[in-house]
Amino acid sequence: MSNASFRVPLLVEEPAGIARHRAYVRVGVPLPEGVLHDPTEVVVVDGTDLVLECQSSVLAQWADRSVRWLLVDFVTPLAPNARVPLTIRRKNSNDHVPAICPLRLIRSSDTDAYVVDTGVARFALGSDRRILIETAELAGEEMLGASGVAVQLTGCSGTVYTAMVQRLEVEEQGLLRGTIAAFGSFRSMDGADALEFKARCVFLAGESDVRIELLIRNPRAARHPGGLWDLGDQATVLFRDLTVHVEAARHARRMQWFAERSDATRNDTPGCWLLYQDSSGGENWDSENHVDAEGQSIVRFRGYRVIAGSDGQKRVIAEGDRANPGVEILADQTMIGVAVADFWQNFPKALRATPTTLNVGILPRESRMPHALQGGEQKRHNVFIEFRTARDGSSIAAWLHPPRVAIDPAWVEQTRTVLCFKPAIDDRNGQYQRYMNAIIDGPQAFTAKRERIDEYGWRNFGDLYADHESVCHRGVRPLVSHYNNQYDFVHGALVHYLRTGDARWWRLGDEAARHTIDIDIYHTDEDRAAFNHGLFWHTDHHLPAATCTHRTYSVRNDRSPAYGGGPSNEHNYTSGLLLYHYLSGDPEAGNAVRELADWVIAMDDGSRGALGLVDPGPTGLASKTVDDEYHKAGRGAGNSINALLDAYQLCGDRPYLDKAEELIRRCIHPHDDVAALSLGEPEFRWSYLVFLQVLGKYLYLKLEWHESDYMLHYARASLLHYARWMLAREVPYKEVLDRVELPTETWPAHDIRKAHVLNVAAHFAPRREHAAFRARARFFFDRCLDDVLSFETAYLTRPLVILCGNGYVQAYYDSDADALTVPEPLAYAYGKPAEFESQKRRWRRTLPSRILRLAKKLGRAGVERIGLRRRYTTPLRL
Repeated sequence: MSNASFRVPLLVEEPAGIARHRAYVRVGVPLPEGVLHDPTEVVVVDGTDLVLECQSSVLAQWADRSVRWLLVDFVTPLAPNARVPLTIRRKNSNDHVPAICPLRLIRSSDTDAYVVDTGVARFALGSDRRILIETAELAGEEMLGASGVAVQLTGCSGTVYTAMVQRLEVEEQGLLRGTIAAFGSFRSMDGADALEFKARCVFLAGESDVRIELLIRNPRAARHPGGLWDLGDQATVLFRDLTVHVEAARHARRMQWFAERSDATRNDTPGCWLLYQDSSGGENWDSENHVDAEGQSIVRFRGYRVIAGSDGQKRVIAEGDRANPGVEILADQTMIGVAVADFWQNFPKALRATPTTLNVGILPRESRMPHALQGGEQKRHNVFIEFRTARDGSSIAAWLHPPRVAIDPAWVEQTRTVLCFKPAIDDRNGQYQRYMNAIIDGPQAFTAKRERIDEYGWRNFGDLYADHESVCHRGVRPLVSHYNNQYDFVHGALVHYLRTGDARWWRLGDEAARHTIDIDIYHTDEDRAAFNHGLFWHTDHHLPAATCTHRTYSVRNDRSPAYGGGPSNEHNYTSGLLLYHYLSGDPEAGNAVRELADWVIAMDDGSRGALGLVDPGPTGLASKTVDDEYHKAGRGAGNSINALLDAYQLCGDRPYLDKAEELIRRCIHPHDDVAALSLGEPEFRWSYLVFLQVLGKYLYLKLEWHESDYMLHYARASLLHYARWMLAREVPYKEVLDRVELPTETWPAHDIRKAHVLNVAAHFAPRREHAAFRARARFFFDRCLDDVLSFETAYLTRPLVILCGNGYVQAYYDSDADALTVPEPLAYAYGKPAEFESQKRRWRRTLPSRILRLAKKLGRAGVERIGLRRRYTTPLRL
């Protein structure tokens, strides 16, 4: 075990002007290789070296099994608007570690039930599978009534479906924080099942609150006839209401609530009360973004309304644009309150109260239209339930405005956990820095662009407005187009957050990651292997999203037999989700990385489709780019390899790396005839650059894993072979715009990739070639920025994202900071390049001899063997 010392500087900021005696903070921090093996050896200290309450766990490891990413939870006092420097370091013998009354998760010996003891409150889960949390005891008082905390879904006909817990699982158990996940489905009184759910219940030591992350999922496969993915298809589930229901043990004598600001809290006599957010409340609240399957608007009015009174006596007592509310009911000695994160952003939302109940309308019945969850779609919401004695103050406002935390960028650089990382303060490329700042500040900021198409609502929030698709649009209202994490904006945003410590980058990355995980990934096992668990493309070029939401192709845009499609390898981005998992500890982000990597393996597995009956070999769907029979360097193969590398980094399962290396050998060779590949024709071959960038990542990871084997040298020789061609033949794209269909600013933006590839080549090339590669890389970097900025459209979303995710590496190479030692090349005999044949081509070539064998096997196989999915005739209207 290493005894190396280390100090990780953090800066924690209180953002809302609230005094916090015990502010809970969670952050993932990187560590250098070899400095820590046991996560319990760390402490968090303040500026006086006072040790704070904390717990830590391992998120990722280096090749030597030391900790690479450490997830740290801690408690610290924060004064209003304070910015407090803290340090994570190794524990020493002189530290006075605070005595913690530890959180305890106690499992029943004979049932799958738990009692959670936080030191100040006790909760029971699991005895009654119809109830999520059965009891909540505080200061000797039972807080919950017989129904406890339960989740209910109401169908369009009024049928009530209760969330039935099928199993409980302890996801994490530490001194400060514990999570119990409940898995199940919604079931009616007659036993019919509807949607699936997962509810993560988070408990904190010394606190009486419960944080619930509720995920609902429709596991059915979408019908998508002709490759069109519109709302209202036969796999869609329609329902009227989804509510978290909290029943109090006692009748309340008063209630208090706030809508937009906690310092404007109002007191009322308990009765029937509702705060309902119908739309975003923005200037474009009734955008064409918000439509149902028929293209009809789903919103009724701008913003929110607060309504008091029962039927016949209802009256509006307050209204406004954007609510971020909380509500509490108070009995003589106790108080219960509720809130939900991103209330107005994820509209529609509702909070409801009576003298004995509180309800959180996750997808509320007050909405104009039934809610439609598409096949393979899911959504998460974060709900907060507080239990307090009458003498305690409310904690809702503090929860709604969590502390901000930033890791010192210099420390991140020192750890070498993020490839090609350099702090922004040390980046001498001022023009690049100013261009990137437009993403978070000013009229072109991505938050400002959201307002143009009102990129809000539970299905849209977190995505970017793809304004580059609307340049030729001449309609009265803006063209609605969704970005769906193209070119991995999540990764770019989070790297810039680490480079700067600016919370605006974190918010964009956090919101985009959660949207991508929930909405853009196709969460089903029931479709074909090429689609199951894949990532949907951005919505189609220059056409409105219409009723396909975030699923690319709409029947309303159907113009030719060639129109339509589905998830494919060319749009598969995992690195941002992996970094988000490391920084946030979100387990769904890690699950999504594995899901997308497994999709790569499944789509290439020929045995999973009908042709696999006679040819189970690889399909080629993981390695094609543009053309089904092009399996050379391109973004399709590059993104597949990248996803596999990310999954291998995450969990260390060797099959991911084996498959990545198989695809590398399939698509590139040290003796390829590069000139014959027409790489100088950008329209169809520009994305060879993406592949080479991923190949460079693979080489860096091989060095990090201390693997100097045949594949390292094969990949190195291949990269240098192509880079030498680039050195001699590549020119800035602005000089060849006559060869492309649409000569936009996006073409010179991709020149940033040439700079990246040539910089990597300089690191792995013989020293005599370093200067030439570095000089040409610098040339492309400078030309890229100058050429992009020469367009009036320079500040559209797509060029900004391309530069965001690729331009920051230049500062790393400018500093000559490459410390990874490259082994001397070995004289391997690589043989000759072999042409890969896809499963379809192999089938066509050998068709006559296979027909008889196929007919015989089909007779024995049965429907499931050839991969036919379940068929639905109509949407499921609950």
